[in-house]
Amino acid sequence: GTCMIGFRVLWEWGVRREGMWPFTKPKPDVSAPSRIECYNNRDFYFECLDKNGDDSEKCKALEGKYHGTCMKPWVKYFDLQRKRLKVQGKDWVSPNMEGERGSSTPVRA
Repeated sequence: GTCMIGFRVLWEWGVRREGMWPFTKPKPDVSAPSRIECYNNRDFYFECLDKNGDDSEKCKALEGKYHGTCMKPWVKYFDLQRKRLKVQGKDWVSPNMEGERGSSTPVRA
């Protein structure tokens, strides 16, 4: 009856306005500028790790920016890719780099 109609209206209202309903979360910003910021922070962090023999203590600030601007699944994926390359004896080369492969100039927004 009336209760179900009221619930349906609230549900549709909540779903349409993501984050407003207690069962939904706002979608993360994956716009081009936010992706570029994530990629740049990832590249700076990985470069720091490479320069410091994977000593994450020396790269804490960059690690914070990397984790703060990239979604968790992306961080997990990028970290796994880097580990795989290390096992294969290869260096991380960002697909985000401009110019020649292996350039250390991240793309700017």
